[in-house]
Amino acid sequence: MNDLHYLDVEQARFRTTPGGLVSLSLGDEFYPKVDLYLAFPFTYPDRFISVHEPEGDEIGLIRELAKLDSVSQEAIKQELQWRYYTPKITRILSYKEEFGHTYWEVESDRGEHEFVTRGRDQTVRNISERRTLIIDVSGNRYEITDVTKLDARSRQYLETLL
Repeated sequence: MNDLHYLDVEQARFRTTPGGLVSLSLGDEFYPKVDLYLAFPFTYPDRFISVHEPEGDEIGLIRELAKLDSVSQEAIKQELQWRYYTPKITRILSYKEEFGHTYWEVESDRGEHEFVTRGRDQTVRNISERRTLIIDVSGNRYEITDVTKLDARSRQYLETLL
């Protein structure tokens, strides 16, 4: 197992390019495009951010976003918001299981969505006692931030899965 390599926040400068990519200047090195991943997306959304080259090699880890300059912080926040786009489900309108797939119609903080999931144990995950994550067949994520705040019908749909 490799040792963790934390980036020097004094030297790291992240910028959004005119084409919408995130670049990194790190001392004398320049990376025209980097990919960013959260090591702990649910518990630490602004800490332990893994920085990778497009080929997959890890450049290093950002221990804490707040330690970077404000322009770097904004570039990283925008990229992570895009990568971890997760509508928050406020109501389950309909739910139907058929041939090992589940067909959902939901209302969310970003409008209505229809999606398909498969295999209960792989697609509906309890993150905490009240928080649930649903992953569709395309890898898109939907979150229920507090199941107790759902209406009775939505909770009933969800309870059949858990």
